[in-house]
This record gives sequence, C-alpha cells and structure tokens, in this order.
Amino acid sequence: MASPGPPTGGAGGGGGNPFAHATPPGGIPNTTDTILASIFIPLFFAVGLYFHFRLFKAYNQFSRPIFIWSILCFGFCMARIAALSLRLATVKHPTNKSLNIAAQVFIAAGVVLLFFVNLQMARRFFGQLHPQHAIWVKRVVNTACILVIPVLAMVITTVVQSFLTTDPSILDKDRKVRLVASVFLVLLAFLPIPIVLVVLLLQKFTPTPTPSPGSGSGLEKGQVELAEGDTDPEADSDAAAAATSNGKPNEVEKKEEGSTERERERVKGEPKTGFGRTPVGQREIWETALVILIPGVLLTFEQGIRTSQAFYTPKVGRSPPWYLSKATFWTCIFAFELVSVLIFGLAVLPRRFSHLKII
Repeated sequence: MASPGPPTGGAGGGGGNPFAHATPPGGIPNTTDTILASIFIPLFFAVGLYFHFRLFKAYNQFSRPIFIWSILCFGFCMARIAALSLRLATVKHPTNKSLNIAAQVFIAAGVVLLFFVNLQMARRFFGQLHPQHAIWVKRVVNTACILVIPVLAMVITTVVQSFLTTDPSILDKDRKVRLVASVFLVLLAFLPIPIVLVVLLLQKFTPTPTPSPGSGSGLEKGQVELAEGDTDPEADSDAAAAATSNGKPNEVEKKEEGSTERERERVKGEPKTGFGRTPVGQREIWETALVILIPGVLLTFEQGIRTSQAFYTPKVGRSPPWYLSKATFWTCIFAFELVSVLIFGLAVLPRRFSHLKII
C-alpha cells in the first residue's frame, strides 16, 4: 500500500500541496490520467454489470444459496469507478486535500474485495476435491479474512492522518503501520496460490474418481463425498430426470415438491462442465485452478508493487524509481485488477461454487 506524502497546508479541504514532501504513486495527476481514467471507467462498468451483477441476478432467481462473491466483484468494479472518478477530480483540483484523501483511500482499499473473492474460491476448490482436509484450510482462510478488517481500518486511519499532520513522530508511526499492513496484504494476495498448488499435488498422488465415458458433465452419485458436508443443489434435479426416464412421474412430482432446486435452463454464458460437487476430469480441474492462480499471481504482483512503494524513502536529488511511475501505476493496479475481475466473470463463479456455504 503506497505511502502518500504529508501535506504542508492546514487541515482544510483545499490549500497547500498535499504531495509537497513525496511524489505519490503514479505521479501528480495530469491529462494522461484523464485519458486513461476515461478508458478504464466504462471497462469496469461493463465488466461489473454484465459479468457479475447480471449473473448474480440470474442465479438469485432460484432457491440456491445466494452467491455473495459475485456481488462483491460488482462492488469492487463500482469502487474502482469511484476511485477513478476521484482521480479525475484531482486533475482539476490538485491541491484539494479532501479529494486527494478520498482518492488515495479508494485506490488503496478497493483491491481487498478481490483478495476476499480469490481466497474464498481457493478454499472452495480445496473443499471440492479434498473435503477430508478442508477444515484447516477453511480456518486459515477465514482467519485471514477476519484480520483484514482491523488492518484495513488502521491503514485508512494512517493514510488520512498523514495528510492532516506534519509531526515527524506521528508520520513515522503511520508509516510503520502501513509497512506492516502492506506485508500482510501481500501474504493475503499470495495465499490462494499455495492452496491451489497443494490441491493439484494432492490430486496427483490421491486422484479423485472421475466419471465414466458417456456419463455426461456430472459425477455418478456416491463417487465423491460432498465438500465440507454441504449438499448438492443439482442432486434433486438429476434424480428427477432419472426418475422420469424410468417412467415414474409421480415420484418425480413428490421429489420436486420437497426439492430446493428446480430444473431450469442454463444461464447464457455459463460453462457446461467444471461445476457441481467437483470439477469434471483433469481439464476442468486445471481450468478452475487457472481461474484462481492467474488472478492470484496478478494481485500478488500488484500488492508487491504497493509494498515497494510503501518501503521507498524519498532522497533529495534522486528521481523516483520505476515502481512509482505512472505506467506502473496504471498497468500494475488498474489493468491487473481489470484482468482479474474479468477472469472471475468469464469463469462464471456462481456456477462453479454456488453449492458451497458462504463462509
């Protein structure tokens, strides 16, 4: 998480240069930021609305558990639009402290939503294939997610305070808090990667039974224990279809009355395989693994850049390093995040993981 420079003016909404003592990540906002923000705003809006909010509404029409992670991805896209809009505003009002504070907070804090989503998908992926070992992964992931809340609160407090004081002692303490928080967030972004790698290693040495040829996209009942004790939302509709083929319509009607999941048409754009109790076959296992690994690598690199920015100490007469440049700022933050949230959208996460508990 980048460390903004302390202001030189008072604590009002304007006046003074808020970046007098340090160049912020991405440099001072200028017309280049206006052009790039004008490109990224509609992109984030389109991805959030079409790939996440649309699917959230589509899957929420049925009685399956609400998949909150899609709406979190949509919320992330809206938070990025707010951050970019504030960045645009600082181009016109570069000395307005209130705008700069809001822009820095939104840019620094928004990515945590993607960390949450990727961690929970990694935990679910582990639980799908190896439910007998999933309890420890679940505890680690949920503990990390809970710890984010106080860490984020402290970071936001120190970011705001660094704009409103010139006391060297307070600024030094604020910087130390941000350094600890930055290292923690790097680990949080990196955590899904070893989880998925452990899944693949366990899969190699203790393979999960795969469906027999011609069995379709689902597994035969009884092949794999349901992940973490959860129920299969498609089991009822599968049983109903089987009963219909056996000429037992009355049993089908009784089953449907007590069912929590009705047969339905496939939502446009959702994958035909790789969902349910476990991914189907090695190809689908690798597809789901890559859906988690690629954003994990991108988000870890992004947070590593932010951590480098936090550890950087300005020196008189020395130009800022490359990781403080405008190109790095827009590529490693907004571009990487856009790719990550787009991958989550294209993977149709509700279809792959909606049968598992929220937490």
